[in-house]
Amino acid sequence: MGYKAPSELYLFNPQWGCLLEVFNGFPLIDENFYGTNIVLYNNELKQLGVVVDFEEAAKAFSRVFKQQAEKSSINKDNVLSFLACCRKLNGTAFKFPDDLKKCIREVKWLRTRLGDYRVLSDCILFGPEWEYISPITLLPFIDDSDNYYGKGIHEYKKELKRMRVVLDFKDGYKFVAAGIYLPSDPSNITLTNVYALLECVRNLLQQKNDPLPDPFLKKISKEWLKTSAGYMSPEECLLFDSNWSKFLQPEDGPFIDEEFYGPKITSYSKELNAIKVTVDVRNGCSLLGRYLNSHSNFATIVRIYSYLREFNWVQNSGDTRKMWIPNGSDDGEWVKPEECVLYDKDGLFGLQLKVLENYYDSKLLRFFSNALEVKSHPSLDDFCKLWKVWECSGKRLSHRECCAFWKFIMVHWSSKTEKTVAENLLKLPVFSGSDEILLVDKRDAFIADDLQLKDLFEQSSSNPLFVWYPQPSLPSLPRFMLLEIYSKIGVRNISESVLKEVFTMDGDGLEQVNPSEILIGKGLVKLILGFLAGFSLKMEEEKRHEAVRSLLDLTVIETNEPITIGYSLSLSSGERLKKEVKPMIRWERESKKLFTVKMDRSGGHRSIIEYATCFSEAISEGLLWKKEDHIRELAELIKLGFVLEFNEEAIEFLMKIKNLQLFLEDDRFISSAFPSDD
Repeated sequence: MGYKAPSELYLFNPQWGCLLEVFNGFPLIDENFYGTNIVLYNNELKQLGVVVDFEEAAKAFSRVFKQQAEKSSINKDNVLSFLACCRKLNGTAFKFPDDLKKCIREVKWLRTRLGDYRVLSDCILFGPEWEYISPITLLPFIDDSDNYYGKGIHEYKKELKRMRVVLDFKDGYKFVAAGIYLPSDPSNITLTNVYALLECVRNLLQQKNDPLPDPFLKKISKEWLKTSAGYMSPEECLLFDSNWSKFLQPEDGPFIDEEFYGPKITSYSKELNAIKVTVDVRNGCSLLGRYLNSHSNFATIVRIYSYLREFNWVQNSGDTRKMWIPNGSDDGEWVKPEECVLYDKDGLFGLQLKVLENYYDSKLLRFFSNALEVKSHPSLDDFCKLWKVWECSGKRLSHRECCAFWKFIMVHWSSKTEKTVAENLLKLPVFSGSDEILLVDKRDAFIADDLQLKDLFEQSSSNPLFVWYPQPSLPSLPRFMLLEIYSKIGVRNISESVLKEVFTMDGDGLEQVNPSEILIGKGLVKLILGFLAGFSLKMEEEKRHEAVRSLLDLTVIETNEPITIGYSLSLSSGERLKKEVKPMIRWERESKKLFTVKMDRSGGHRSIIEYATCFSEAISEGLLWKKEDHIRELAELIKLGFVLEFNEEAIEFLMKIKNLQLFLEDDRFISSAFPSDD
């Protein structure tokens, strides 16, 4: 270096002079020029300003070391030379001063495989212990490639360790948490890699009770754990153990593949739980619920449903909800819950809805209702859609089908039901004369509120006209209630729908007569009230009195010749049905009139019984048109009473043998209706 001022020079000391040889920048007194005796003038040189003491040399070295590190200029030779010097000085009296120690610890001067320079405590010297974790991490291993320090760096393990470089795997868990880097292809991750990672997690948890760092959890949230369903992220995995085996089998869900990892994997349940693997059997519902749709084996699906039921799982409203409908053991289809129903007691919806009671036991049915919101029974909308299918298909309904449909409508009747049914049902059931029930345009179906008109038009029309109702009337589907429903949804009464023209034969006029002249009196009323209050009808007081009042309020019109009545009924097709009749007796309920031919008693018993028959039928049909099952029985009773001219003593005896009686309220009604007879 030439000549220098004494204050710029260093006197080489064989004991510690290696420190000055690490870098080329220290000007040493040339012993080759001055000879080896120059060291004998140590004190004199010091007085001249030459650095001769270790402490001063170390301070100067510290400054140079820091400068070189800041410029990233500490190369392979510098590092190896420095480490060799540290080894030489170890155990001697020459200890690095604190400033130099601090500089060595805090300055970034050691290059890593990541291509950067780091402080010693942030570096790792690769060894066999790091072999299994390194493929799934990016760790700051000291660069021991031939381009940098080479394998020779490993000769200085002790020196590096004293400088706080990490050598042992157990001391470097924090690096794994920060440097985890899973390969894009999870098949490249071996079971030894996984166990190395879990060991790191175990030690991190032991070092502090806090949860694992969020950045670490985020980096391992990709698919890398091998399960029975392929590679999954930890949050999508389950760990199978004896608690799970009570409900499921390993292939039922995304359980970690024990065949691949071995039984040892269960010993890391705490660590797996820490990285978000589901370990507790109580916490797997959400995951198994989402995974359910990947199955097609019925036994597997039933096991999963049973597990979900056991832990009261309820699906989130935002999740896609599906129900499995099996077709054999390994086939079927996933459908929406709204396409299903738990029960179909009448067997109507086999083609429209998936009836779950046909596939699953009762415990699971309750679970489906709570967890998947499957409806228990078909709704009003379902019934209306079913009816629409029947309408469009031209299907002829059975008695059972029709009863089941209208029972539902009756049980759920409300203003909403009325509106829905009225808007959706375009066709209604009518009697077809066979066991099958036809559906016809609602405009061409009528309520037979007048049985004489019913008989008349049934004979004259080739098509059924009158709405169906069960015969005999059913307790669960009373005829009068069904007819009331028909009326509310737009079905017309036949009596209101016909156009009527009344005229007499040969120009004879009509004459109003006293009802008693045709035996409408106290005896008839007693007989009728006794029948209406009897065990077969059990009609309430108000209704039976109302029925009899309608009889007593009639205006009786009598003629010498049979009455000719013309009726016409218009249909939606434009067709008009016409019919003329000549009834002996006719009760017009709308006009509150009773038309009758004058009875000819001179005709003998035949004419009397003929008139009695017509009279009894007209009165019975007028009173009980909503209760057809009892019309014939009442007509026979009235016919017998008519022959007896409704003699009160005879009527009382007749009622006794027929087991009919009047109640106190009926006696009061009769007294008020016939005050002059008391």
